[in-house]
Amino acid sequence: MADLKQLEFYVLRYVPYVVRGDFISIGVLLVEPRPNGFGFADVAMTGDWRRVQCLDRQVDIEVLQSLEPYIRMQLQHSQDVGMLLHKLTDSFANMIQMSPKEVCLAEDPARELKTLCSIYLEEPPSDIRPAASRPKSEHAMILAGIEDALTRAGIWAQRIEKISAAKYTKKKGDSLVFDFGYVVGTEVRFFQAVPLKTNTKLAQCISAENGAIARLTAVVSNDLDRTNPDIEFALDAFKDNDVKVATVADMPSIADKTRQDLNA
Repeated sequence: MADLKQLEFYVLRYVPYVVRGDFISIGVLLVEPRPNGFGFADVAMTGDWRRVQCLDRQVDIEVLQSLEPYIRMQLQHSQDVGMLLHKLTDSFANMIQMSPKEVCLAEDPARELKTLCSIYLEEPPSDIRPAASRPKSEHAMILAGIEDALTRAGIWAQRIEKISAAKYTKKKGDSLVFDFGYVVGTEVRFFQAVPLKTNTKLAQCISAENGAIARLTAVVSNDLDRTNPDIEFALDAFKDNDVKVATVADMPSIADKTRQDLNA
């Protein structure tokens, strides 16, 4: 097996309404940092601009498409990602932003760039998306977001579903059932859709059993009103019980990290 290379990647976001913070992921920048520069550095942009046009009907697609050769040229002359971000911010009035740095391991950086693009930029293939329209309830929408992220990461088939929480919680006879889970080495990771806007009842605290480390991520809606006292109380309770809270928008990066750990 070839040596794994440590890579860093950034997701490029188009943010037409900076005050609102709404964005669409439009590209992925992947670099292999070395002491004297980059061993690998490239960028790939989305090939489907329809979602961008839905967010901003007045967008100039040609300008966004020109970003790919522009960034590639900048990488040839300067191997400073911070400087590149500064130039993009100045040129586009903060409408082009980069996600925080993520780290991954891969044998082939070019192939990994394609994988990252399929996770962050593409819709799941129609043959693996549910054919029926999903219900519009908050819980169903969160479940759909988790499913899409796991599918894009290529790990949907490796999941375990409907896991009884009684095996991991501190209470016997616990009726809670976890939505999805993955066994990663000696660790079991659960993802639970939690519709806090309509139900602030908390999932149970979990603990280790039989040497396995159990971790629960409560996945909530992107647009929670965190000033609502009930929601604020629920989020604090999750924190007190060592339950990680993530939004649906966080799931692509979480799913990709799970993919890397499963393949490690």
